[in-house]
Amino acid sequence: MAGKPRKQFTYPQVFWKQPWEWLSRYRDINTHLTMAFYGGISLAMLGYAVLYQKLLWWQAIGLFVAGTFTWTFTEYLLHRFVLHYVEENPTIQRWHNFMHGAHHDIPRDLRFVTASPFVTLPIAVVFWVLFWLLLGWQWVWAFFAGFGVGYSLYEYVHYAIHRYPHPPLPFLRGLWQNHNLHHFKTPERRFGVTTTFWDWVFGTKGAA
Repeated sequence: MAGKPRKQFTYPQVFWKQPWEWLSRYRDINTHLTMAFYGGISLAMLGYAVLYQKLLWWQAIGLFVAGTFTWTFTEYLLHRFVLHYVEENPTIQRWHNFMHGAHHDIPRDLRFVTASPFVTLPIAVVFWVLFWLLLGWQWVWAFFAGFGVGYSLYEYVHYAIHRYPHPPLPFLRGLWQNHNLHHFKTPERRFGVTTTFWDWVFGTKGAA
């Protein structure tokens, strides 16, 4: 006897008008290629800082580490105040759904895990200009190299958490647990992905 027909699963409507439809074609981005792209640019910047800006090794390492640490703070701020910002305005709602809303609707769909370079590259240029104005030409390269590597690691950690049910190494268990709780229990808390440090600092860690 034939059973009831299975309900067809449909993905949430992510794009309603241009340019959303055009951008949607590029959401199926391979995380490893994204890491290679930004990681390669970052390492080239570090090489440029050392070879052409004549930084001492300890200066280059210090700026690189500072840039990576700054990324973790930026990651927290962007996730909390930009990706989770939504209001009644239809345009903001569409943008939120494109940037992050669809990812929360279907967190296991890897198409919505890695951000499109069509979105992230212009943002990266804005950050580079900001850091250049703050640090100057000589120091910005090593600093932004660390910032870019931090972003690359963020994309991979985020992908791995959604791709693999268990962390490959025991010390990563806390990150897996933290981000899964963010998705399935406390979506307005636990905004750190590569670290929970800023959640502790700003009181958004939440109960287990």
